[in-house]
Amino acid sequence: MTKRMLVISLDAMISEDLEYIKTLPNLGPIVQNGAIVKNSQTVYPSLTYTAHASMISGTYPDKHGVVNNEIFNPFMKFGDWFEERNGIHAAILPEECEKHGLKVLINSWPTMVGADVTWNLQRAGIHQVADDKKASMIANSTPGLMEKMYEICSDAWKEEKYKDSDKFSGLASKYLIEIEMPNIIFMHMTLIDHYRHVYGVYSEKIKEAIKFIDDMLGYTFDALKAKGIYDETIFVICSDHGQVNIDESINLNRDFMDKGWITVDAEGNVIDWKVFAHSAAASAQIYVRDHDETLKQEVAEYLKQNKTRFRIDQMFTTEEVKEAYKLDGDFDFVLEAEEGVGFNYMLSAPFIKKVANEDYRTSVGTHGHIPTRGSQPALVLCGPGVKSGTVLEKAHNVDIAPTCAALLGFEMPGADGRVLAELIEQ
Repeated sequence: MTKRMLVISLDAMISEDLEYIKTLPNLGPIVQNGAIVKNSQTVYPSLTYTAHASMISGTYPDKHGVVNNEIFNPFMKFGDWFEERNGIHAAILPEECEKHGLKVLINSWPTMVGADVTWNLQRAGIHQVADDKKASMIANSTPGLMEKMYEICSDAWKEEKYKDSDKFSGLASKYLIEIEMPNIIFMHMTLIDHYRHVYGVYSEKIKEAIKFIDDMLGYTFDALKAKGIYDETIFVICSDHGQVNIDESINLNRDFMDKGWITVDAEGNVIDWKVFAHSAAASAQIYVRDHDETLKQEVAEYLKQNKTRFRIDQMFTTEEVKEAYKLDGDFDFVLEAEEGVGFNYMLSAPFIKKVANEDYRTSVGTHGHIPTRGSQPALVLCGPGVKSGTVLEKAHNVDIAPTCAALLGFEMPGADGRVLAELIEQ
């Protein structure tokens, strides 16, 4: 029998969501009959793109290199996101599937533009949508594929932002199953994350988002059933991170401007910098230009002296954060914010600002924090080869790729994670 797998990332789904998910028509039977990991611990920083790179490669950020959602560039008000597959310096599960003769559809999975698979559909960003959405989606997808899918799935564009991309994902997978029958599908759904940002981590509104996604996945699941391959499909329902609630944000760069470490023009554009804070929402990565050792010592002392004013809970050097959380990059320090606080990304913002849902970094619910903080993401597996009813209290999101590979009959090269053999029938 040909191996089949559907991997669905429900952005910001947490363990507490599973009881409600059990009541739903599409995801419910998978959770009820599957194997569950209550805490699929994420990576640091607990951001969508960093976590998805780890989930798809089975490696930590110090190996795959996606250390934030956005690529550090102090001269851009809105930096480019880590959209490109070549930004991941590790093997990835979809390409390994292709090497083993399994045809793959990537449907809006973060960090996968340009991945070497049979079918690749990519949306035009989540938070910063391109001016010409259709052109951007066509440019980021398999040549000739998005042109057809964009029109076939045109009902999706009648929905409001975030709902539109999730409906597109459900419809696009449906039509590719009907037309091509991919062996392996990777999907990413965003509405739960958006609602947690806007309404808070434990808002009752979250159920509306989960129900909408379940309805959208109904298109995909119905197509699997119509093709007679639903029962032979391995379902993997995963999540990238949890969230924490915050009340206010701190603009470190406002202080750095006052200190003369950042220079801006009359329009607020950076024209020069020595020290810069790259926000990761509930944490921040501090860059010292050219890693100047004298300046690094000055910055370290300044941050320590202002720990209370900057609302810093923990401070790491590059070496310390790599040792503790396998995070490594071109930054010089990492700051973890106190409970209830995030770090602002807007140079124009005041030093202290109440959150106002302007961006995921300055919203009521956010992430980017140390993996053990706050609500915890969950993992569910169901289908052929999965030990139904098994419950693990804890694993790691770097275990997802090697476990999926094992269920498909091969090993994931270079993975830091382990195969969750407890969940697999021997």
